[in-house]
Amino acid sequence: MKLKLGFLLMALCCITGCSKKHYYTIQEDSISLYYHNEEAAEVLFASSIDHFAVHPAEANNSLWQISVPLREEFSYFYIVDGRVTLPECSLQQQDDFGSKNCLYVHGM
Repeated sequence: MKLKLGFLLMALCCITGCSKKHYYTIQEDSISLYYHNEEAAEVLFASSIDHFAVHPAEANNSLWQISVPLREEFSYFYIVDGRVTLPECSLQQQDDFGSKNCLYVHGM
């Protein structure tokens, strides 16, 4: 399974030129989200999965990663060095505060 995941990540880098700042990988029952930011000292993640509780992302050099339970759909955003940050995401939705969140929909 790890070999497949490594191959998929390598293929993703080749296709995108490793230029994406934000992407995800799916495991059986979880999703790992990755956010690239060379200047961040702290990256926090909040999602509708748990009513937007804030969770610290783990850093590996400038690639920040967090894994959460896989759901059919959820919205999310990051807090980077104290500032709400919306990464590049193909689906977005309006939140209750006049801003936007990224939207993950399984299979899209």
